[in-house]
Amino acid sequence: MKISHMPFLNRRRLLDYPRLMLLSTWSILGLNLILHQGWLGGLGQIIGGDFIMFYATGKLYQMDSQQIYNYDRQLNLQQSLIEPTQLPGLNPYMNPPYVAMIYSMLTVLPLPYSLMIWSTLSIIFTIIAVRQLIVLVPDWLKKSGLTFWQLFIVVLSFFPFIEGFQAGQNHALTLLLITSIVVCTIFNRWLPAGICAGLLLYKPQLIIGFLIIWLVWRQVKTLITFGIVATLWISSYILVNGTAQFHIYSDLVQMFLQLPYVDGFPAYLQVTVYGFLTTVLPQTFWLYIYRFEQLLMILFACGLAWMAYKHRHPSSSRIPVISLALLFPLIASPYSLLHDLLILIPGFILWLKYVPSRSLLSAAIVIYFGTFILTFIGAISGLALPALLVLGLLFILMHWIIRNKPWMNSVQITDNI
Repeated sequence: MKISHMPFLNRRRLLDYPRLMLLSTWSILGLNLILHQGWLGGLGQIIGGDFIMFYATGKLYQMDSQQIYNYDRQLNLQQSLIEPTQLPGLNPYMNPPYVAMIYSMLTVLPLPYSLMIWSTLSIIFTIIAVRQLIVLVPDWLKKSGLTFWQLFIVVLSFFPFIEGFQAGQNHALTLLLITSIVVCTIFNRWLPAGICAGLLLYKPQLIIGFLIIWLVWRQVKTLITFGIVATLWISSYILVNGTAQFHIYSDLVQMFLQLPYVDGFPAYLQVTVYGFLTTVLPQTFWLYIYRFEQLLMILFACGLAWMAYKHRHPSSSRIPVISLALLFPLIASPYSLLHDLLILIPGFILWLKYVPSRSLLSAAIVIYFGTFILTFIGAISGLALPALLVLGLLFILMHWIIRNKPWMNSVQITDNI
């Protein structure tokens, strides 16, 4: 496929639009920082709000590891870290207990310096991820200008990256680990794939899809490696702190699932089907939404397992399976936010290399700009509109799978269409 076949997406637009987006969004980030008052940015949001929660959780873990889910202490500690700036409310710690042990490493330096180093590391993580991704970029896109630096610009200007960076999220590390898992799966590097999956346990929902396909494909080495990393991490926590916090975490899960109904929670940043429905239907429907989400997860898992079984022999037609594994947490899990959409980038590049498609390239452009536009509309309306982009992408993918029936014929690897 050639860019010339798509009049709208010519070489100049491919190069200039992401650069303009980068310039405008990062200028806004810069002004937000320059016009800050304490920890309150010029746009009225707390700078690094999520990182403050990570840091406070690490502090609380060091002070009393049995209190990491004590939200009164969480709020008091978060507030004390940014005095005299006033927090608009609590940013609750919702990760599994063992993640708090890692967050304690952030507290070696004072909060401002720790945030600066974390932000720098986020850029470094992104550079490493892009260096892996550029290997998968098809030649026709490289010739049209999608070089390493241009892809780096695309990632940095992608609004989910901007949103996560402003909040001090771990989204860049997530992108690096997910990219490594995808690349290692494609090139049959099963041991590092398992290690990266184990390191991604701070967001366990993101690896469920890959665990399913590895299990069906009988990638024993990968699963064993993942199990070793997971066991070392979790058991080291349990040996030091016991299991009490796991019981508390289990009891809190349903409360976490109802956070979209709590005033002040940024429900419009949700990107899952569950998240969208919680912003459309009142809380009285919550149990039905939850049951629907559970059914959706079961159906998606079964469909993914079936597709993986049909593609148990290595070939280019495994690409739809890997793409579905990437989509799994965005469709079937209850909780994923805007910055988690970064995991779509490896999927798009993978598909555009192995199965060039105008509709898929158009979908990538729509999501690139749609996340920016729909997030602001969602902030005004209170609806989780970015979730519609994920649903649309799923429909495109399923349409392609049904039309091409890749389980019957191997997909031809080509750069032409």
